[in-house]
Amino acid sequence: MIDLNAFDLFNYLEQKEIDEVLSHVHHRNFRKKTQIVTEGDDSHSLYFLLEGKVKVYLNDKSGKEIIINTHVPGDFFGELGLVKSIPRTASVMTLEECKIGVMQEFDFKHCLSSYPAFSIALIENLSTRLIEATETIRKLGLMDVYQRIAVTFLTLSEEINGVRIIPEKLTQQNIASRVGASREMVARILKDLRTGGYITQDANGITINRTLPHSW
Repeated sequence: MIDLNAFDLFNYLEQKEIDEVLSHVHHRNFRKKTQIVTEGDDSHSLYFLLEGKVKVYLNDKSGKEIIINTHVPGDFFGELGLVKSIPRTASVMTLEECKIGVMQEFDFKHCLSSYPAFSIALIENLSTRLIEATETIRKLGLMDVYQRIAVTFLTLSEEINGVRIIPEKLTQQNIASRVGASREMVARILKDLRTGGYITQDANGITINRTLPHSW
């Protein structure tokens, strides 16, 4: 389990200040497929992911799910609704069993006003996320479906012993939700990539065997 001290929000705080802030954080355990945040609900808490993985997603009017992010240990979420005092802008669900630190709204705002270093770290984090989101939108807006899949694969993959592997088990529907395409289109592209020997899929995930082609 990752230590709460390791979170970016505490980068500029002295240890005494960190201990004071963490006194407001309470640990909770969540089962797999637990809805932690629902889009449109009031914002009451900040969450620190200590163990497990969660997905951040939206639902359109037809009920189609669009995954916009996944969080792993060391990430925190829920801060935007608290800073702006607005309803939740997206939903969050656990992908596996999770241990999460929870800070209530009153305590969060107390920390913002009491510890300037805490506020500075939060601003830096929000700025980084905005830059990343802008770059992602720019790339995806100019790409076709195949290129979106290729970028998603490269982003999610990790190099292990010289081989790029996506450890997360991705279904065709999951990939379609991430790139904003139909499951049928994704299925055709994945079939071509497997046939060409570019990727291998098994129960452990996806292995990228060689550099993916520039276009499909």
